[in-house]
Amino acid sequence: MTIISKVVLDAQEISKSYNGKKVLDNVSLQLRSTDFYILMGPNGSGKSTLLSILAGTNSFDAGRVQILGDDICEGRLKAREHIGYVPQENFCSDFLTGRENLEYFADLLGLSKQQTRIEIARLLQMMSLEDEADRRVAEYSGGMKKKLEVATALLGDAKILFLDEPTTGLDPTVRRDFLSLLQKINAQGTAVLLVTHIGEDAEIASRVGFMIDGEIVAEGPPEELKEISGLKNSIIVDAVPRSDELMLLLGSLRSDCIVIAREESYELICEDSRGLVPKIVDILQESGYDMRRVDSRPPSLEDIFYKLTECPIRGEV
Repeated sequence: MTIISKVVLDAQEISKSYNGKKVLDNVSLQLRSTDFYILMGPNGSGKSTLLSILAGTNSFDAGRVQILGDDICEGRLKAREHIGYVPQENFCSDFLTGRENLEYFADLLGLSKQQTRIEIARLLQMMSLEDEADRRVAEYSGGMKKKLEVATALLGDAKILFLDEPTTGLDPTVRRDFLSLLQKINAQGTAVLLVTHIGEDAEIASRVGFMIDGEIVAEGPPEELKEISGLKNSIIVDAVPRSDELMLLLGSLRSDCIVIAREESYELICEDSRGLVPKIVDILQESGYDMRRVDSRPPSLEDIFYKLTECPIRGEV
């Protein structure tokens, strides 16, 4: 099936303030029907506010948003027909079954009984939820609940799927399966715009935007952003005991290296990491640390984000 790429979202110079504090500052973003766009940024960067505005659930102070050529303010209802929105908070009822939730939202959209039956069957199959459809949502896992919410967002004629931090709290295997599902949805002709602070999620995107302090400061395909950054391989260090002293020790090795604390390791992001691994091994042995892992890896999008914005998405510097 050949999918013709066309502009489905055109947002120009969006600004928004809360209590006198500017949250979004002249943000512009365009999305085509073939795009899988991931917007990365730390908490408080304005990405969730922007998403809610684009989805038509939040107001804005200045700018323009068009969905398939329809203004989201002037032609609100028509524009909203093409939007599927999955916010951070779970919105499906735990007291209903998966099928009953879908029937409820289909009724809100005004779908006929026949349309509802066809759509629900299609979406349950797409989400691999056929066998779970008549169980109460309270019994669903986190991944199943997120799939059900995506299904409700796709009811009707959704041309754009907006998702706000959808993989937060999912274990790595479930997260990978969920992102693979979104790729399939995108390949079938639905544009996807996902916001996240998890860099691994963004590796699958066709385009990535970096957002900080209410502005999109860099944008492009992942490989293009990596090339722009000029970063080389980084080094992963897993040694015990973990301590502030160990972090300071690693940070003292080279002035051009940044040390970031990860959940189970430290990461050194350097302009040039050549020859540094043996030096780290030597100094850890001399200092009495138990080494579990010391090796290099290619730069991730989180590394690129830090290089281009000087702000970590996760962890502490």
